[in-house]
Amino acid sequence: LKEGCKRVVFTDRYVNQQTFDALRMSVDKNSKLWGLSEEEVKERVVIMPHTWGEDVERLTQQTTKEEGDDDCGGVCEKADFLIASDCIYNPTYHKALLQSVVGAMDKNNGMLIVGYSFHGNVPPSQTLNFFTLANVEFGLKVICEFKKDYGGQMGIGSEDEKRGAVYVKVLARK
Repeated sequence: LKEGCKRVVFTDRYVNQQTFDALRMSVDKNSKLWGLSEEEVKERVVIMPHTWGEDVERLTQQTTKEEGDDDCGGVCEKADFLIASDCIYNPTYHKALLQSVVGAMDKNNGMLIVGYSFHGNVPPSQTLNFFTLANVEFGLKVICEFKKDYGGQMGIGSEDEKRGAVYVKVLARK
């Protein structure tokens, strides 16, 4: 948003309205810091519930310009960048997340940025299976990656040294 994206769609699974209120508050606070007007934010930001693997077309409908707009003539646009942050710790949802990703990602230029740490709920190999599944079943390959050590996770009810390592991988279509 700060760097000029035409449209930013924030999603989370609907559990309660507080999640979406917190997303809106974060967008509003950061937008003010970045000098964006309320009108500009209203035109460029969508905050919506989404359950991975379900009603994926709705994600691209949220990025549609108004009917007749010269930029795209009312055709749904796929995303150039998708970001999944702290989303792959539960292997049960890997396939559904990837269904949403490939449904919303531009076929030619789309990229998925995945940030994650190992939560300890499953062995690391099961978390990393997300990338194997992405490659084998969804045609996405890792094009770059890095790791940053923060010396432990602090402040969320724990001091977990193992979760201090944060990994980021960028995927694109093969």
